[in-house]
Amino acid sequence: MKVVELRNVFTSCNDTLIEISDDFIYYAEEKKEEGHNNLFILEYNRDTKRERILSNYFLKSTNYIKHFFSFQGEILIIMESGESEVTVLSIDKHTGEEKNTAKLNFIGDMSQCCALDRCHLIIYTEQNENHCSQFEEYKKLTGRDKIVYLFDLNDGAYYYLCDPRFSGEDGARFITYDKDGESQLLVLQPHKTEEDKAKAYEDRRWVGDNVNDNVWVCSLSAFIDSVKLGEECAPLELVLCAGTCGMVRYVGMNEKQIYFRAKYFPTNDQRLCSYNIHTGKKSVVTELNLEEDKEKLSQFYIDVNSSKAYSITTEVDEDYQVDGVWNSSVHSIYSRELGDFVACIDDRYIIARYVLSDDKDSFEFNSIYDIATGEQKSYECKCLVKGDTVVLY
Repeated sequence: MKVVELRNVFTSCNDTLIEISDDFIYYAEEKKEEGHNNLFILEYNRDTKRERILSNYFLKSTNYIKHFFSFQGEILIIMESGESEVTVLSIDKHTGEEKNTAKLNFIGDMSQCCALDRCHLIIYTEQNENHCSQFEEYKKLTGRDKIVYLFDLNDGAYYYLCDPRFSGEDGARFITYDKDGESQLLVLQPHKTEEDKAKAYEDRRWVGDNVNDNVWVCSLSAFIDSVKLGEECAPLELVLCAGTCGMVRYVGMNEKQIYFRAKYFPTNDQRLCSYNIHTGKKSVVTELNLEEDKEKLSQFYIDVNSSKAYSITTEVDEDYQVDGVWNSSVHSIYSRELGDFVACIDDRYIIARYVLSDDKDSFEFNSIYDIATGEQKSYECKCLVKGDTVVLY
């Protein structure tokens, strides 16, 4: 286990981690200087333990919500306040140079965004007071509640996503990944929350059999070309689908596999499944089932980066028991006072988080518990775990 201590580097509660790599940590810091609000993009060298400012920006408002997306060589920043205007910045990781900038204006208020790559963005908007009549007309023509745009940062052009699968009530989640050097797109469209899906099964007599969780894949370039051509059916391949009687939820991915939890409500059978990125083969990795008397007291945690899974059970004395169920032999109990399970590293170190909050303040405590020695250390800070690295900030 590697612990990276950044509490002395991160001097503000408004610091946001952007990326953790083997050599560098990139983060954003918002603070007021000489009466002005500023956003700093910084780089921390893990070898020299030094930080440097890549870039800084004057913020006209403190109400901006900032979305950060890290790509090879660039950081993309989307700044919005939930309204119709969005600012986009692209920064070179090495020089700090501003490579691209754009101000976008939409019909409706922005509700969701993601970056497909360093120059293509997906933006969702919903009805607002200023564009009420336009949205009503749009709904009459299309029957859709949301407008979905593709924005090309290079040519400054907007494109509508005409495929109705993307503009339903639940929208969609877009995740890019690499397959043999070519960018691919994973499109997730689950039915609302897990509780909502279970309720749909209970109400299947009235809602029918087609309350679906869908998972599609597609070449990213083919998807972008299809949107720009205005095609009403993007070239997506449906790889997983669960109707009203089942559920499929994305867990994560590594370089070889994409992982999902799949559940069949009639038998309450739950499994961890995988989709092979290179071959398309679908497999059951392991069962995620517990003894009936423990089902309501347990949950599963799946760490796809290290290919491990655990069951977390609340004991009678309200401590937590951690058991490895996939590629892990850990079996340990830790105090509930340490908080919720976050990760287990090397089958030895349990990371737990406890948040104490009221109407005014919130305090976060993260603890590292050594199973072998029983030693524990607690820190009042934020914590992020990637692989065997624990970042405290």
